[in-house]
This record gives sequence, structure tokens and C-alpha cells, in this order.
Amino acid sequence: MTLDSRYWTLLRLDNAGRCGRHPIAAARTWLHHQLDQGAVTLTEEAQPLETWLLQRWQVRGRKDDDSAMALLCLRCYVSHGIHRACGQLAQKFGATYQFRSEDLYPYGLDDDGQPLGVYRPLTVHILDTYQPDRTRLESWAIHVTRNHSELNQFLLEQGMYRATDWSILNDTTVEQVARILGEFHRLSSAEVTAAQTLLIAYHQVYRRDRLRQRQQGQGGRCAVPTETQLNQINGTLLPAVVLGQLQALADWLRQYRIHARGGLLPTTALETLPGMEPAAPALSEAETTQVDFLKTYQQQFQDNLAVAAETVLGEYCTKLRRKKRPPRDGPFLKAMALFHCEGESLGAIAPHIGLKTQVQVTRLLNLSRLRSDVRDVLLPRLQSAIQTEVLAVTSAERLETIAAALNHLLTEAVDEVMDEAASEARSPQRRRPRSRLARQLCQSLHGLSPELP
Repeated sequence: MTLDSRYWTLLRLDNAGRCGRHPIAAARTWLHHQLDQGAVTLTEEAQPLETWLLQRWQVRGRKDDDSAMALLCLRCYVSHGIHRACGQLAQKFGATYQFRSEDLYPYGLDDDGQPLGVYRPLTVHILDTYQPDRTRLESWAIHVTRNHSELNQFLLEQGMYRATDWSILNDTTVEQVARILGEFHRLSSAEVTAAQTLLIAYHQVYRRDRLRQRQQGQGGRCAVPTETQLNQINGTLLPAVVLGQLQALADWLRQYRIHARGGLLPTTALETLPGMEPAAPALSEAETTQVDFLKTYQQQFQDNLAVAAETVLGEYCTKLRRKKRPPRDGPFLKAMALFHCEGESLGAIAPHIGLKTQVQVTRLLNLSRLRSDVRDVLLPRLQSAIQTEVLAVTSAERLETIAAALNHLLTEAVDEVMDEAASEARSPQRRRPRSRLARQLCQSLHGLSPELP
């Protein structure tokens, strides 16, 4: 029987961020030697080889050469599970939330196949937490990847919060509903009261039945309420109507959770502005208008962010050429590219641009001031552009009513982009930057100077 190449071929990213297959000759040679020596036998099932590799890795305190090679083979194998998990997420949700599997790879395929140091890649975390008696290794790799915090933070930024409507309703309190719908979504007191009444009835029925299920040993994700449960929640309406009301409430709560957890999605909040509430399912024309507006908003945000980044970078280069002797615009652009495109630390950048210390690089880049300047260019442009787009879906009178709320939401959205970039810049473990501003700066830098790294 042929040895599965996944045990000696690592899936990892190259310097350009592309996923590729990287055969590891040492792992292949070692595995074939073990097979020749009869240490393990191949069968139609992968489990015996997995089990043997796990045992061989864990023997002797994981310190001998054979243990290290067993771990390397397992890391290779697990990388394929991570790759598969990213593909599954992209296939199921990518079109809706506008991401590809390639966008997810940097969050999971972080293993370069080198001997382990201080940093522990996701492959090793998966192996450390794996319990063979509960599931197969590939299934565990997929499960851990799909629940990886950094990957899910990216999905949040795309507007994807991976929880069912029913679990959201189940763990939201009546007091939270009042605050979220009243303060965040700006609904009327009557609408808030109606939502609270609905949630109380839902809790009384759904939580009761959920508790019974757990007592009987039935777990799993929260399922859609049954027709019986819907009748018990509100027997005066058709079950389908009650279901729609619950889904609408869950959607309000989901939008808030995306916002509260750092999702860079003002589009979600924009749906909740007075006069722009999500249309009822039957209003297909209104739904189409809303979707078109949100797509336009996303494009406007990206386009204006690009203009702001290019404008500020251009102004900085002009000042550095005029005021510094010798001109420092070249070192500035190179340092910006190394920091925002390659993830180099400020200290490591210094010798590349003819400086001696990290402090000198910090002064040259002045990242805090740069982010502030990008914000100052972006925000007024975005507010003007979005108000123009809003006029296409509502009246001028309605726009005047919601203008303050709209500008507040846009301000929050822009500030979140800047805060994310600031947090990433302060991280002691520098990796290839992923924040929205860093990605845009990197793109703009290469537009100004294509020869940059």
C-alpha cells in the first residue's frame, strides 16, 4: 500500500502569501525507514499510522530524533486538515461574506516546518489538544481551525458571526435587549418592549426544553424551534410569523455582537438606521435595493481608504524631500513597506535604511500621526460619499433626520480601522500585517514605488 503523501508534504505559505505543497524529504525518508523496519504497517485505514506517530512523538518526553520526526510528519498531516477547513468555510460562506479560502490561509497555515522554538504554530496546538479516543485527527484539525480565534476575528471583520440565531437568543438577557435595541439600534420604546416580551416567551419555552434535552444527554447546536414551541411562544400568531419575528430579533442582536467583538462592519449598523430597517422577506425589490446599497457602501469605504492612504503617503514624501537633507522619502517608503508589508520590527528595519536605532525609525515613520492624518482625510470623504448614496434609497428629509446618526456610525467605523492598525503595530510578536489599514498602505506603497519589498 502507498504511503499517504500528506504525512511528508507540508502545506504552507510562500513569501508571496500563496499556499503551496512543500515535500519534506527527511520526513519521507524517515517514514519509509520505519515501514521497512516493520515499526508500523500500512493499512486501508489511516488510524493505525496516526496512532503510532502520536505514540512515537510522545515517547521519551518528545526529546529524541525519532520523536521529533514523528511530530514533523503529524504537522504535515494536520496542515492538510487546516487547508480543508479553510476551503469548507470559503465554499459555504465566502460568496455571502466576500472572502476566499486564500484569505483564511494566513490565520491557519503558519507552520514553516522548521524545528519548534518559542512560537507554537496551529498544527502543534491541534496536536497538543487532540484526544484520539474521541475523534479522528483530521476531524479535530478541521474543528480547531474553524474555531481558531484569529480566523474568527477575520470572519467577524467580514460580518460573519458563527452562532445560530437560537443560541444568540438563548444567551441574551432581557436587560441586554433593552440596551442593544434602544441605544445601539435606536428603536422606539414600543419596539423594545415588544422585543423583550417576545424574548421572555422564547426563554420560557426554549430554555425549558433545552434543559430537558441536556438532562437526557442530548447536546449539540441550538436547533430551530419546533412548531409546537412556536405555538407555545405565541399562540395568537401563525408559527411562521413567530419564527420570522424571532429571526429578526436575532439579526438585530447578531449585528450588535459583530460590532462589539471588533467586526469592522459599519454596514451592519447602517442597516439599522431609522428609515432603513431590513425589509420584510416578501419585499424582494426592497431587499435588492438594500443589498445594492450595502455593496456600494463597502466599495465606497475601500475606495476612499485607498485615496486617503495615497494622499497622506504622497504628502509625507513631499515634506521629506523638501525639509530633510539628504532627502528621506526613499528610506521612509522602504521602512513603511518593511513594516506594513513584511511585518519587520522597527528595530530590524533600522539597518536597512541607514539608521542606527529603533527610535530613529519610530521618529521617521511617526505611525500614530500617520494614522491620524489618514483618518482626517478618510472620514469627511466617506461621510460625503455615503450621504450621496443614502439619497438614492431615502428622501432628503429622512437623510436630514438620520444624518447625525449616520456620521456617528461612520466615525466609529473609521476609528475601528485605525484602532485595529494601532493594536497590530504594538504587538510584540510581529507577523505579516493583516489589519485593513496595513493592507491598504502596503498596496498604496507599491503603487507609489513598485520596486519596494
